[in-house]
Amino acid sequence: MIKQILGNLSSKGKGVLILSIIFFVLYALTGTAMMLLVINMIEKITSGQQVILSHYWLGLIALVVFKAACNVTADMAKHFAGFDVEQNIRRSILKRLKGFSLGFYSKERIGEISTIIQKDVSTMEAVVAHMWSRMSSDFIVAIILGAGLFLVDWRMGLAMISLLPVAVLILVSGIKGGQKVQEESQDNLADMVSLFVEYVKGIPLLKAFNESKDFQEKLQVSTKSFGESSKKVSRRVAGYLGRYSFFVELCFAVLATLGAWFVFRESLSVFNYLIFVIISREFYKPFVEMETHWTNYIKVTDSYKRIMTIFDAPVVESPVISKNPDGFDIEYDHVGFSYEEGEFEMKDANFRLAEGSLTALVGPSGSGKTTITNLLLRFWEPQRGAIRIGGVDIRDINYDDLLANISIVMQNVILFADTIEGNIKIGNQNATRDDVIEAAKKAMIHDFIMSLPMGYDTPVGENGVGLSGGQKQRISIARAFLKDSPIVLLDEITSNVDPVNEAKIQRAISNLARNRTVLVIAHHLRTIRTADNILVFNEGVLVEEGWHDMLAEAEGLYRKLWSAQEDARQWLLAQGENSCQEMP
Repeated sequence: MIKQILGNLSSKGKGVLILSIIFFVLYALTGTAMMLLVINMIEKITSGQQVILSHYWLGLIALVVFKAACNVTADMAKHFAGFDVEQNIRRSILKRLKGFSLGFYSKERIGEISTIIQKDVSTMEAVVAHMWSRMSSDFIVAIILGAGLFLVDWRMGLAMISLLPVAVLILVSGIKGGQKVQEESQDNLADMVSLFVEYVKGIPLLKAFNESKDFQEKLQVSTKSFGESSKKVSRRVAGYLGRYSFFVELCFAVLATLGAWFVFRESLSVFNYLIFVIISREFYKPFVEMETHWTNYIKVTDSYKRIMTIFDAPVVESPVISKNPDGFDIEYDHVGFSYEEGEFEMKDANFRLAEGSLTALVGPSGSGKTTITNLLLRFWEPQRGAIRIGGVDIRDINYDDLLANISIVMQNVILFADTIEGNIKIGNQNATRDDVIEAAKKAMIHDFIMSLPMGYDTPVGENGVGLSGGQKQRISIARAFLKDSPIVLLDEITSNVDPVNEAKIQRAISNLARNRTVLVIAHHLRTIRTADNILVFNEGVLVEEGWHDMLAEAEGLYRKLWSAQEDARQWLLAQGENSCQEMP
């Protein structure tokens, strides 16, 4: 684990970590030098020697200034190293998240991923900045001081370390015995945080469906579990730390008592006795802090394991040698896929989308329409058959290149807390303002943007707060225009908008579809009557294929869906006419 964490430090980060350790060592040794200087001054005064106090005062002032400079330098260096590893791990995680299949996000809760990125990665910063720098310097100082004290008097040196092996043994055995309890507490904490994140995000829905009590009970259970496990950890830690601290302090008591006896026997000078009594406290420092270092180590280990669940999860594999498609026709060659055994299954999907054509996917909910697009995007991998673009298996195309050739306009548009221009430029970060305006015009959203006080520089709240569904859809379409990909995937984007926005979106889609291979998931069949080809799915099986007039006349599922929607439309129109007639 330590090797992997160090691997996330840049060369500069490793350099400043070493620098912080060096200056913390100098900081501690300077404090020791100050104590020795004072002891020396006291010895000379008590022995009747002539002492020039100003020399000692100047020496103390110089040591104080040097000590402060070492402390500032070490503190700045350790935090730089900590932030360096934190930044690099977060950058690696974000890059890793981009490469996962949709299946990963189905199994891992967003709250847990958020906890890993925020809490667990911050723990990595703490271990580098606070644990490694101080712990390493403390032990280096202890070795230097211990060696020096042994040179002063080996008997006192042995007394100084007499019971340390016993204390360390108690600490190690206690921590190993409590490791499972500590991990349980950390898991309960992660679960509690994840539930709180889900609760906060879902408050509007919970209030609307009056389900907040059930969720609050889950939170209370999770909070209680964390509280109980935390108490269990505290009791266990208090037990072995109490015994450990007792033996460390007893070790000092042996030193002080034996030293006093040596002084009484006149086999040890008072000056050397004071050196041991005072300087040994600095020697014992890493041992006094040992329990904290071990506890932090357990926390770090637990956080590291959770971080590694991201790095160990399989990503979408890219080919060793990427192939370029010869054109942008799309072929599903006897594709089979299922999410889990006994659940939905896509069975032998076999069809072709001609380059530059518009193909619609229709069928009842759960028939496999979204699965078809997810497989094309490699959110999931087919278990049988192959999907080809331009005659090349999509698994033989570099994943970034594959996505670069596909624009997506989804029903649920995601907008970020940025300006309108910034949200459109997600389609192409290198686009100019003129490019953005041109894309917005084609998406039928330019006039609305210009009506805003700040135009394209107007801030947009998270998830498009303040914009209507149709306006968000057209911004999403503008992104697709700006990306200018040869393949376009459309989820039914006019199902939740008003008639005015629907008309504008239809015109924008007509512009976007021109000279592109388009695959659209359609719920409103009237919107795809002019499609070049219509694929009808039912329970994961392609049951019909053709154009609108042909399918509407056939005795199949499409005709039933068409008839049902037309009957519903006529009923709604009739209800509207009746309402108008009843008005005074």
